[in-house]
Amino acid sequence: MEGTRIAIIGAGTSGLTAIKQCLDDGLVPICFEKSNFIGGLWRYQEVDKDNKDPHSSIYKSIRTNTCKELMSFSDFPIPVDWSTYLDYVHVEKYIDMYAENFNLLPHIKFNTTVLKASILTDKRWKVRYVTRGKGREEEEREEIFDYVMVCSGHHHHHRWPKYKGMDVFGGEQMHSHFYRQPTNFENKRILVVGSGNSGMDIAVELSHVASQVYLSARKGRLPWIYPLFLNGKAYDHRLSRFSTYIIPLSIKRKRMENAIVKEKGPFPPHLKPNEPLYTSLAAINSEIFERLLDGKIIVKPNIKELKSENNKIEFVDGTSLENIDVVIYSTGYDLKFPFLNRDIITGGDEIEKEYGKDYKDDLVWMHKLMFPPRYPNIAFLGLVVGAGAIFPVSEMQARYITSQIKGFIKPLPSPAEMDQCIRDRYERNRKFYVNPPRHTIQAKPLLYLDELSKDIGCYPYSFEIIKKFGFGFWKLINFGLATPIQFRLLGRNSWEGSKEAILLYNKCAAGNNTKKHKDYIFWVSFSTITIALLASIKNYW
Repeated sequence: MEGTRIAIIGAGTSGLTAIKQCLDDGLVPICFEKSNFIGGLWRYQEVDKDNKDPHSSIYKSIRTNTCKELMSFSDFPIPVDWSTYLDYVHVEKYIDMYAENFNLLPHIKFNTTVLKASILTDKRWKVRYVTRGKGREEEEREEIFDYVMVCSGHHHHHRWPKYKGMDVFGGEQMHSHFYRQPTNFENKRILVVGSGNSGMDIAVELSHVASQVYLSARKGRLPWIYPLFLNGKAYDHRLSRFSTYIIPLSIKRKRMENAIVKEKGPFPPHLKPNEPLYTSLAAINSEIFERLLDGKIIVKPNIKELKSENNKIEFVDGTSLENIDVVIYSTGYDLKFPFLNRDIITGGDEIEKEYGKDYKDDLVWMHKLMFPPRYPNIAFLGLVVGAGAIFPVSEMQARYITSQIKGFIKPLPSPAEMDQCIRDRYERNRKFYVNPPRHTIQAKPLLYLDELSKDIGCYPYSFEIIKKFGFGFWKLINFGLATPIQFRLLGRNSWEGSKEAILLYNKCAAGNNTKKHKDYIFWVSFSTITIALLASIKNYW
């Protein structure tokens, strides 16, 4: 299918890897980016009088909460001498290096906003867009494409909660979307609403400059919180194929809970999560425990009402606070794609009637979290949470999509079969997660990558790894870091530098840890027993 034209909407990390994969497979990518830069939310932008509502952007102090070894693109490793968890400056630099190395910028139309993408009778797509030119009026155009990849992310339309009195409250109210750094909040009394990753990060940072920070945990209790390091080891260096597939969930839960308590001490009893570990969204923050203990951050329950007099806020437990200067709502984002018909996302009227009441604005009806069943030749990249870093996830999705377009893998199932697969996923989520609507685009990191890689043909099957690289390297693949580089060892688009990159990452990770992974030491010594065990498990072998 030489000359197949692909419209890619968005030049964040998902859009960039989509361009790269299209080029690898001989397709013609045209990427539309509404800003004048690449990187999406990872490109830091200030909020000021000239830029009052910027694109979604990280705050200045942010660090990644996935280690570099697991967040790397699979054929372009993050430099091994960079820190385990990167600040935004290094993430920006890595994105720029990736784009330069694969010459991606010439395929991007900057300052271009997609107004509408609509399907034609011949299953191609018409894309209407407008480009802002220097010193010229906006120029609107239409083009026809064979396929559309939606890579615009899901952090654009900030979600505001609805509390009584928000319209009369005398203090400042803002969404975390507009938060960048703490310089304007010195000596203020601040309430941060929402105890996810962003809310916790912002509360911790402000606790160093504010007179007092309060954190409203809307469920009344904190989520499970992982420190970045446990027992001298990056918390996600624990993720291996062995731990993912072989260690029972109950044991993993117990060990993680014990590790958290050993590292940071027990949760205050009234704040400890009610739900079992892994059944709800966790947060990752190393400093929150200390801030709670010294009283710099005080946890409050959900808001009942905001009042105008004395900047007062009442909570559902009957307590109240006065003289609150600022309320920061870290309450997430709505899943909206204004350039597409709504039913492309939600599955249409019948699906909305069936699931809409429970899932509301979080209803996403996608096969493999990419494909709308009744709309051919369109796919979504990066519309996933909980699957670790988005870089390798979007990359694997891009490889899957271009393999579909080129006919290298079997076609997608019928719409009815895709509907059933999605229903099965929703049912599994209902049984596992305590709040299923928050997990409609949830995926488990390694399991999701493995699922896609098996179809593509780049899954690191044990027999093939042993045959090509030897038994010692097989042990490293299964007990060492679950880096996405392993998906470049075999199959189409393999990379000859993948083995050395995996060896180097594992060597450096082991050198940086003060305590070696006990699973690795014990189980590798009994590797023959392990082989027999793994061989009996169809999914794994």
